[in-house]
Amino acid sequence: MTILTHTGGPASSALWCFCLTVASAIFPWVNAEIIVLALRAGSPSKYAIFLLVIAATAGQMTGKSMLYFAGRKGEQALPSKVARLMQKWRRWLEAHPSGAHGLVLISAITGLPPFYAMTLVAGAVKMKFAHYLLVGTTGRLIHFAAVAYLPGLALSVLRKSV
Repeated sequence: MTILTHTGGPASSALWCFCLTVASAIFPWVNAEIIVLALRAGSPSKYAIFLLVIAATAGQMTGKSMLYFAGRKGEQALPSKVARLMQKWRRWLEAHPSGAHGLVLISAITGLPPFYAMTLVAGAVKMKFAHYLLVGTTGRLIHFAAVAYLPGLALSVLRKSV
């Protein structure tokens, strides 16, 4: 894991973060949160942490965009029962766009339901890509900001209470 402990500066860390989080968006066993936390440990400045949050968000959404379009193309290969379910979801999304956007946002922030699955579903039911991208990016930005900043905030609170 020497990749995660290099000393190349904030721009280099952000580039590694971007590349690794693209991979984490496509391969769910690559954990984006661990990547961000590991790189954050070597990035003490607020500027460096900010760059990591932006890079992680951009990397995740780059990879998730690929999944979105895979979901869109993969609909033809679905079994008929699943295809009917996707048609039902598509009708629901068209009738309730704010509900669909809210579900994608919650998923992007919390990971529940899994953002990986929500991305494939959003593509399969043909949610407008611009909407998916805007809502997903907003959620991932909140998510990675929490991952990057909450440990430091918790430590400062603990230090003050001791």
